[in-house]
Amino acid sequence: MVCTNKEKQINTIFRIILLTIAGSFIYAIHSGIRNNYGIMINSIVNNAGLSFASVSFVLAIGQLTFGLVQPISGIIANKKGSIYSFIFGVILVILGLILTPLCKSIFSLMICLGIILPAGSGCISYGIIIGTISPNISSRALSTVSGIINASNGIGNIVLSPVINYLIISRGLRYGMLALTIPIALSLPISILITKKKKIETQNVNQIHKKISEINIKELLKKAIKSRTYKFLIIGFFTSGFHMALITNHLPTQIQAFGYSSYSTAYAFSIYGITTIIGSILSGSLCSKFKIKDVLGFYYGLRPITILFFLILPKTLLNMTIFTALFGFSGIATVPPVAGIINKVFGSASIGTLFGLVFFIHQIGGFFGVWFGGICFTITKSYTIIWSVSLVLSLIASGISFAIIEDAGTENK
Repeated sequence: MVCTNKEKQINTIFRIILLTIAGSFIYAIHSGIRNNYGIMINSIVNNAGLSFASVSFVLAIGQLTFGLVQPISGIIANKKGSIYSFIFGVILVILGLILTPLCKSIFSLMICLGIILPAGSGCISYGIIIGTISPNISSRALSTVSGIINASNGIGNIVLSPVINYLIISRGLRYGMLALTIPIALSLPISILITKKKKIETQNVNQIHKKISEINIKELLKKAIKSRTYKFLIIGFFTSGFHMALITNHLPTQIQAFGYSSYSTAYAFSIYGITTIIGSILSGSLCSKFKIKDVLGFYYGLRPITILFFLILPKTLLNMTIFTALFGFSGIATVPPVAGIINKVFGSASIGTLFGLVFFIHQIGGFFGVWFGGICFTITKSYTIIWSVSLVLSLIASGISFAIIEDAGTENK
């Protein structure tokens, strides 16, 4: 039976919607757990019998593990198929969730929470999901789909923040983490769904795949390292990692230190999730209307303003909720402009490699943000110093972003 053009269009739209929902579910669940370590950190400290600084260091190592595993899992996905990366990731995340509550030493916690759990998350990262579904979606629809999936990062906070907090408070850390294995397990059959290949054999898609296969990684990296634009992107994303890790891992403790309950903190982070979605979708839209570097500079520039108000204004529950919402609005909104600049300067076939490297630098920033945040709170019982450092770094990131030359071939190297 021959399908009409209208039927083909309907089938294509249905496939795009299905892949978008599936990819968003997978990313929301896995990023939701990773973004809520701050909700769990005090329970982990009490359960393991370790200091706050020690657990913060474990989470900092987890930031590095998450960044390191992504390019490795990308290679596995390219050579063996994405399904292997998904299966391995789900197994590791489930193991990490089950074993972490059993850890009573720094060594065992480092293995489970610092390596196994974040390694599993790295196998099911944003890049792996987008790389899996991109051959099945036309280039015209891919930018919209990737923006929606990136925005689903916030769904994890909207749904999981209050759920995780309730489970841990009412039933304990072990029960709470065990319950999280259920949605993780559900993500596996959905992963199988999106790895089914039904490629759109268009000339554009074929050319992209050909360009990817012809890339000389060594030459590409040499060109990138010499580029002032790429150096600025790296500095900015290091700052972003420092800032974001500080928020997701330590902001809940900061809010509770002001005397608010864990329930208030969890619901504040639900608002954080909502504004994360809004900020990410708006960022993608602004990149199509304004200079991408200006969009990036704007979002980085919003952070020091938010931090300044956070430090000087009264710590009422309303203000804390507003601050958390603003942190979410400028959070992952830097992802679309960074990817867009890499695309303009180095070409679409280079995005996977160069964005992966930038994201690893992002995780190095996250390592220092989590670790120094824990040390700062342990010594001073306050995060004022580390927030001040984040303010300065965000100002630098904003300034150099506005100085980026985003047009290929016009940059002075």
